[in-house]
Amino acid sequence: MSSTRSFLDTILLDPGAVRDLGRSLFSAIPPGPAPYDRKAALYDAVVGRSLYHRMFWGTSARAFAHFARTAVDASSGGWFAEAGCGSLLFTHALYSEAGGPPAVLVDRSLRMLYRGLKQLRVGGREPRRNVALLHADVCALPVRSGVFSSILSLNLLHVPCEAVVIAQELGRILHPAHGRLFLSCLVRSGRWSDAYMTLLYRVGELAKPWTVEQLKRTVAAGWGAIESTRVDGNMCFMVIRHAGAASTP
Repeated sequence: MSSTRSFLDTILLDPGAVRDLGRSLFSAIPPGPAPYDRKAALYDAVVGRSLYHRMFWGTSARAFAHFARTAVDASSGGWFAEAGCGSLLFTHALYSEAGGPPAVLVDRSLRMLYRGLKQLRVGGREPRRNVALLHADVCALPVRSGVFSSILSLNLLHVPCEAVVIAQELGRILHPAHGRLFLSCLVRSGRWSDAYMTLLYRVGELAKPWTVEQLKRTVAAGWGAIESTRVDGNMCFMVIRHAGAASTP
């Protein structure tokens, strides 16, 4: 058994239900297509560019990388997760650093995860032994409750998804004494891009555009307290602190 498999098994609800695909990659769901499988390469080519974020959303790739760094540091050596990690566009460098926290990187698209693994292996590097990529549904994660000290979720809730279910599931797996969720999501902010978001919603590329208040009510409902909120153009960067064991869904 690999060392990565051994460390991952310690937090799984049922280790026997998670398949080892090799190279630090594991799967908790049956093989099958996911929405982003077919457009993984195009997504990375567009969304990986700072020009795209500056022009359309008034933010930058650097803002995501800095926010991700803050989320990793907040784990204080405890377990860390990235929910909806995609191909690790803004975060892959964090998972190659020595001494980082044990990390589980989750996405529904296996093709995106393979692209992320390729990012981690650039230059002949290997992922740290305490980093696992997990093919799983963020709505029903195969891990025990209260495991993670810090969770990062970049740009997941503004795509078509079960946002309420995801928010409750992330609250479930956060540590109730000190867990924090670091979330970025597009919101209405009075910019011209509000209309563009509405157009993308109508063609099925985005979820119905959020307001900041709607996002706050949804992500923290029943378990969390909003610790900080910053809106950069149309991008909201939010930190939600777990409010305690009594509030765990």
